[in-house]
Amino acid sequence: MMFRDSKIIFYVALLPIIFSVDLVAAIDDGNSKLPDLVTEIKYYSSNKDLSIDSVINLSDSSFIKLEHYTIQPNEIFWLKVALDNRFAMSDEYFIHFYGHLDEVYLYQKSTNGKWTVQQSGILVPEKLKTVKGYIKDKIPFGITGDNQTILYLRIKNEIVKELDISRIQIIDSESFGRTISQTKQIQSFFLGIVSILCFFNLLLYLFTGTRIYLYYMLHAIFSSIYFIYAFQYVETGYFANHPEVNLYFFFSAAFIPVVYSWFLYESLKTDVKSNVLSIVRKYAITVSAFALLIPVIALFDFTTAVLVDDIYSIVNSIIIVLIVVLLFRKVSNTVKIILSGSLFLVVGVFLTVVLNFRNELPVHVYFFQGGFFIELIFFTVAINFMQQNERLAKIKAELKNTRLVNAKLREERKAQQLREQVQLKERDLATKAAVISQKETLIKSVTSQLEKQVQNNSLKIKDIKDVVSNLHSKIGSNFWDEFETHFIQVHPDFYKSLNKKYPTLTINERRLCAFIKLNLTTKEIANITKRNPESIHMTRSRLRKKMGLNKHDNLETIISTIS
Repeated sequence: MMFRDSKIIFYVALLPIIFSVDLVAAIDDGNSKLPDLVTEIKYYSSNKDLSIDSVINLSDSSFIKLEHYTIQPNEIFWLKVALDNRFAMSDEYFIHFYGHLDEVYLYQKSTNGKWTVQQSGILVPEKLKTVKGYIKDKIPFGITGDNQTILYLRIKNEIVKELDISRIQIIDSESFGRTISQTKQIQSFFLGIVSILCFFNLLLYLFTGTRIYLYYMLHAIFSSIYFIYAFQYVETGYFANHPEVNLYFFFSAAFIPVVYSWFLYESLKTDVKSNVLSIVRKYAITVSAFALLIPVIALFDFTTAVLVDDIYSIVNSIIIVLIVVLLFRKVSNTVKIILSGSLFLVVGVFLTVVLNFRNELPVHVYFFQGGFFIELIFFTVAINFMQQNERLAKIKAELKNTRLVNAKLREERKAQQLREQVQLKERDLATKAAVISQKETLIKSVTSQLEKQVQNNSLKIKDIKDVVSNLHSKIGSNFWDEFETHFIQVHPDFYKSLNKKYPTLTINERRLCAFIKLNLTTKEIANITKRNPESIHMTRSRLRKKMGLNKHDNLETIISTIS
């Protein structure tokens, strides 16, 4: 059942990845070259901040054809873009720069002959940010004039930035709309799958309190937020008027390693030694602190924060690979599945970051997203394993508890049988004591009668005296010796313990203790010993004194504890 569910999840997640490959191919075809609309793109660089009028008046030879150029920090870089209106498919276009630029101004002569300006770039004041001019470094322009449209773009960046033709896209608004629509369809499918997985993991966390389900959910959420940012998913509606929110969605990627490290920490708790687990925990704490630092950097310098986040992602990828290599053979199959899935995410992240260093294109994020969804499949299988193992562990615990209960019942039954045997033997001892008492009574009666006959018949005195003497010897010890022999069989250590604790007791006092051990009442003891109850009470009083008991101590309880 578990593997069948895993296959279903795998095939469902594979569908959007296949669609994504088609979309990547389509976008790559569109980005491989500039449209026929573009006649030429030239650049002019200056250390001086020239006005647009000064730039317009520069000779054509002052501009150099753009192939590849490295913009230095705070350098003023001008682009001159010439468009052939005969190839225009729409009245409105976008220039899209793949790579964050701090300041971009687009100057264009309108139909009335005046120069208009559009502003873009990540350092644009909040009040000037719009969906057309800001998000993802797009800046709009229209087709003007009869045969040719000339655009001038003033670019400035605070850090070194590579710029070439491949980093510039010119796309008409209709084509751009189709691309956005197709992207939204695919991302909606992705988000639907992730939402279902997050919902079930939230329920598991609420019902079980196991934090690994919570970290799984947060991992999926932060990853999805980054994909929302990367694929322009929210550049309409509320976010169109609040692009700064969409901008900071970028830093959700910084928190993906955070929740992953805590997810890994929770999954390793029962698999590795405490010192290894401590290292993983310290790594998770360090990653968490660093991730919180990146958005703070972005408040002061967004471009630097993006660069730091890329380096941070590469370092974390290397660390995760090391963790996988070092721990793979030492962990359970469940954790091996988690580590294997992590490798796919690492490969996706690494490819995305490295390719973006060369040329920052949205299609590169599909490597990241593909790795993420493969990892999610592995995580889902691993959690399925965990659930099965938890149920199996619960069944084993219940079985163990049942065995313990059964063993306890057997012991109690055996103890009960032993108690019944002891009670039976004690009853036999009491019966034997009564029989011994009756024998003594009989012997005393016969002895008395014979003594009377001795007095009346002197001729047989010698013979009768022999009988009397023999009977007297039987009274003294033999019968009570037989009783004590049977008593010792039932309570083998009683007399030894009694003599050790109370060595001054007489034979009658020890015998009284034996009767009390048998739970005989004073009346029963009096009947057996042929003594009146008052005499028994006196013996008990002497016994209490010798045992050093006070009036609050219970004699029966004290004697019953002597084994």
